Amino acid sequence: MAVETIHNEMLTNIDNKYDKSNGSFAYDITKSVAVVVNKQEEKIDSVLNKVDVEKLNGEELEKFIFQRTGIERKQATFATTTVTVTGVPFARINTGDLFAANNLFYQATQTVDLDASGKANVEVQCQVAGTVGNVPSGAINSFPITLSNIHTVTNPSTVSNGYDKEIDADLRNRYYEKLRYPGKSGNKHHYREWALSVPGVGKVKVFPLWNGPLTVKVSVVDANNNPAPQELLNDVFAFIEEERPFGAIVIVEAPVQISVNITATLTLANGYGVTNALESISQKVDSYLKSLIFESDYVSYSQIGKLILEAEGVVDYSNLLINDSETHLTIGENEIAVLGEVSAS
Repeated sequence: MAVETIHNEMLTNIDNKYDKSNGSFAYDITKSVAVVVNKQEEKIDSVLNKVDVEKLNGEELEKFIFQRTGIERKQATFATTTVTVTGVPFARINTGDLFAANNLFYQATQTVDLDASGKANVEVQCQVAGTVGNVPSGAINSFPITLSNIHTVTNPSTVSNGYDKEIDADLRNRYYEKLRYPGKSGNKHHYREWALSVPGVGKVKVFPLWNGPLTVKVSVVDANNNPAPQELLNDVFAFIEEERPFGAIVIVEAPVQISVNITATLTLANGYGVTNALESISQKVDSYLKSLIFESDYVSYSQIGKLILEAEGVVDYSNLLINDSETHLTIGENEIAVLGEVSAS
């Protein structure tokens, strides 16, 4: 309570036969006490907040959860990829040599000699952890420091395996999930808990008895809401193998992607172009589809229509088709819906 509120309550409890006006002994002495009581209440509130997981963040949240459950925050990971290097035949790339995508540096993690044709594939790792290291194919194309007898470098594939540090909300959700669905003796929730504890894992679905007794399939989506790459699947499998009960046969795989192609006739507000409208629709639908991962078995036709109407510049629509159909799109139990082509007819 505020100092004035506390003070007024104290004055109310003093008999009216005493002078309680401003400047009186009763007024002044109770005002001093009210200030002290207010400070003590603030300290008590602070202590109470320390045991309310909803009011904790950062290191305090990490400590609270770890002490009670052993769950640790997942740290950011460094993006890795393979780059193709060309130059003088048999020239050498040394561990630690740098390649760049603009101002982002990738470091060679192995020593490799170019072959007789002057070409080699080199494993590299971004120097900065997190999704910042995820770049499109061809982005790694320069040398921050000239490498002797090396002419060109490129990454043939998109880099997508850099993951940010787990945010407070996700850490808190894992804590709640452990309390509500405790993993015990290798039950379904135990496999889910094990998989979710691996850095880079975003969402998990567990299929007990998928191929008979003692068989378990674990389907994994990464922290960027993409089907988990093989490297991450290997990490999940290795961790589960260390924890699982003896005799269980475990398969860890990524879900199958189902492309969601959308077409509609759009009525736009004055001054809006189709390109901007389609971009807005794509962003909204993409977010919606990601929210469905392992949570819903269909893509709602009506929800897609609602999102189109919410898109910037769209006044109305007609002839909406989702994968050439005017109905919901069914998602299989080991499938996830991903945005395909969005077009206006």
